[in-house]
Amino acid sequence: MVNKYFFIAAFLFWLLPAIVRLCAIDISEIAISHTTTFEINSPANKTLYFLYNKDKHSAFITILKNNMQGCILNILGGGLLGIGTLFNLLLNGFCFADVCCRTYKLGMSITDIFALTLPHSFELIGFWISGGIGLYIAWNIILFMYTDKMPTFKFYKNIGINLLIIFIIILSAAYIETYVSINMLT
Repeated sequence: MVNKYFFIAAFLFWLLPAIVRLCAIDISEIAISHTTTFEINSPANKTLYFLYNKDKHSAFITILKNNMQGCILNILGGGLLGIGTLFNLLLNGFCFADVCCRTYKLGMSITDIFALTLPHSFELIGFWISGGIGLYIAWNIILFMYTDKMPTFKFYKNIGINLLIIFIIILSAAYIETYVSINMLT
């Protein structure tokens, strides 16, 4: 697995805005006066559309694609010295907490929120590992800039193994989210 310090850093950069959103910010008063094309075509709305039409396969693909895009952004953000990775981790942590807060305000109990999200929440581990990879890449780029030390075979092997682990985690979580968690709503 990617160096534990990079994984922990990724987790903390995700957790910080989540805690801030859960504890300090109330954005429920922000009014949205119109719906944009972006919102209509959001992965959440596409997933709900597919599930409403009993097309679980398309819902699965949409969830898988959305989660993989988040992981890819984390990894590629390492090429920007980790700035893209950090931004994506911060944004994802905030959005995760925001969805939880909004769901709670719509009347769902905390117990129900956990019951629905816990079965597939291990996807977050894949997201944090991808964040750790992005930070690991950024660190190796910085080392190369200051020491001319080229990444070794171990560096590439470590990334390759972690990419496989991430894919398995995200694939499994998308399957559980589509075929298990959704069935709990009925």
